[in-house]
Amino acid sequence: MEYPTTFLGWAGLIGFGGLGFVFTITLVVFVHELGHFLAARYFGVKVESFSIGFGRALAGFTDRYGTYWKVGWLPLGGYVKFWGDEGVSSTPDHEKIDRASAAERAGSFHHKALWKKAIIALGGPVANFILALVILTGLFWIYGTSVVTAQIGALAKGLPAELAGFKVGDTVLAIDGSPVTEFQDIITSVGVSQGQQLIFRVRRDGKVIDIPVTPQQIEKEDPFGNKIKDAGIGVRPVIPGKVSTVAPGSAAERAGLKADDIVVAVDKAPVFTWKDIAAGLRAANGGPVKVTFYRDEFDPKLKRNKAKKSEVTLTPAGPLTSTADSDRFVEEVAGFTATVPGAPESETLVRFGPLEAASRAAGTVWFIVVKTLSFIGQLLTGTGDYQQLSGPIGIAQVSGQVLVFFGVVALINLAAVLSVSIGLLNLFPIPMLDGGHLLYYGIEAVRGRPLGERAQELGFRIGFALVVGLMLFATWNDITKFKLF
Repeated sequence: MEYPTTFLGWAGLIGFGGLGFVFTITLVVFVHELGHFLAARYFGVKVESFSIGFGRALAGFTDRYGTYWKVGWLPLGGYVKFWGDEGVSSTPDHEKIDRASAAERAGSFHHKALWKKAIIALGGPVANFILALVILTGLFWIYGTSVVTAQIGALAKGLPAELAGFKVGDTVLAIDGSPVTEFQDIITSVGVSQGQQLIFRVRRDGKVIDIPVTPQQIEKEDPFGNKIKDAGIGVRPVIPGKVSTVAPGSAAERAGLKADDIVVAVDKAPVFTWKDIAAGLRAANGGPVKVTFYRDEFDPKLKRNKAKKSEVTLTPAGPLTSTADSDRFVEEVAGFTATVPGAPESETLVRFGPLEAASRAAGTVWFIVVKTLSFIGQLLTGTGDYQQLSGPIGIAQVSGQVLVFFGVVALINLAAVLSVSIGLLNLFPIPMLDGGHLLYYGIEAVRGRPLGERAQELGFRIGFALVVGLMLFATWNDITKFKLF
């Protein structure tokens, strides 16, 4: 899949991205700040302002408790400002605090007990995790998820799985002793184990064998064709050849193939991926091939569709010397295309009860947390790819792609992922972030008194420089990655 690589070419997609970006950021930031707000109100802290976005207010109102709610023009975050704060980062206004009356002290965040301040600081990240759990639980419960069997359908040459001795058709039963029931289990285990040896237990030709393999960083394509680097071993699931379209007058039409037929063999050779169909056509060298497929036909006795196995003879046409990829080659010489080239189609839609959905949501949140921490650890040790960092432009671009190609439900799913990431990153012990405040409170608890004003101010300056520097770096990554100029 190809996308425009110029500034003007991206404009349309970024337009949709802007809508998706504003939706996801607004939702995630609002819930984050609401977590701080509710915890503060519970402990009697006076909240002066609640802002979504920074800068001049586009709209706002003051509630009956004196809190000014507003929407800023720059949708890159938000804040809750308590009484006694000097700015939006909750740094104390010592002069104001020192001359506070007894009533003002009662509503001052900075006069609350340490444990109360810690809970208020944790309120934002906790709210983000709760939002993600609620969204994912709802999606798993209402829509379910597609489950792909844990059978190896293709191996990438020269990558760990092939080098370790995996074979097409192997079914993975367990990884390091943990049962594997679907292909996503493989992705999850491999994704957080770069550089660590894993023991795969697989079933092959009726026998069970163990294969050690070490995931490494490999370049992949996401569903939109964007290049990404991630831990992997070079395997893909079984992708049966489900037919999407049949060209009029083509070899496929003459043979009798129709849309939605599922090709399972070419000249008796089983089809695991679309490449197997191309390989069968190439092997025939222009001669006829036997194509075995399943087609849904209505059974009057059962009063429903039933898959019927059939076989036709197809004589390829077109340039058998073509160097096109498998999907294009099959289209050129046989005249039919895959439903979603390169995407799994042997998926079973599984819906869950509320408890199962919540359990699966919790597992997904945990995977995002571990994956994020693993990536950050790789960056700190110099083994990660810093070019994978994305800023607002990257988030807008992905939001646009998700909204355009997969719809609103997928965008809500993206909001859940982003919510986990923002909640986790805010727990990092960097002054300016919630984790930085927790660090200060921890130091105060150990010392018996807070850090001095100058030390705290220096910490906030360093934290501000780190956060802004990281955002600028990520934005520059986006600009160079998408070739906007």
